Amino acid sequence: MTIFGKNCNILVMKTVNISLPESLAQLVTQEVRRGSYASISEFFRNILRNYLSEQGKKEEGLVFEEFDAQPLEKIRRSFEQTGLYNKKFIDGLIKGLAKSSPYVPKTSKS
Repeated sequence: MTIFGKNCNILVMKTVNISLPESLAQLVTQEVRRGSYASISEFFRNILRNYLSEQGKKEEGLVFEEFDAQPLEKIRRSFEQTGLYNKKFIDGLIKGLAKSSPYVPKTSKS
């Protein structure tokens, strides 16, 4: 599929369960509640992207592109134009993106 002039693969998510000490689980939950991440899953995906990006700098062939946050209405129009997704799916996608870290205004820590 092409979105914003780029070929895009549809992501299929796999659920992975991890066990954490209670203290670490509480820290992750606090970060999510503070609004730094939309969900616990996003927290861990962000950590993995950062780790793998660093590894990619060390190992040839493993490179992650920086996320290019597009305006949410542009994303909505692009998905609508494909004709592949219903309104409920697109609304949910936009709502989720609006909560994700690239779209949440940064708050200063005082």
